[in-house]
Amino acid sequence: MLLVLVALLTTGCAGIAVGALGAAVISSGAGSALRAGTEYTLGGTAYRTFTLSLEDLAAIVRRTLDRMELPVVDARADGASLIVRADGIDREVRLTFTPISPATTRLGVTVKQDLIRRDRATASEVVAQVEQSLTAAKSASR
Repeated sequence: MLLVLVALLTTGCAGIAVGALGAAVISSGAGSALRAGTEYTLGGTAYRTFTLSLEDLAAIVRRTLDRMELPVVDARADGASLIVRADGIDREVRLTFTPISPATTRLGVTVKQDLIRRDRATASEVVAQVEQSLTAAKSASR
């Protein structure tokens, strides 16, 4: 409540910064696995860049989708990028892997609920679960 009051009392960009800071504090306090490096578009796509090759990230994502019981229904190359589609209950999950370098890949996750609505919460959870899978894989390899 205090954050809302402060945001209303401030003007200009400072109000936006306070709101963003408040959201970050709330999400970190809730134990969110998402890091500050996750970006969102107005269209509901969550983006996160990983220091992994496209092939390694795709393998981690496939295991994550299997664990989440989101079956992959399509995978195709689009230039240098890889596009994977998985289905959930009344949801279509689209994952786009874009290589930044041989060892760095950007992952975009969009979850469609119908023609218009996007499910940003589920997109966030997919990214969080990929991060969790990556952490578990790194721990297992040590």
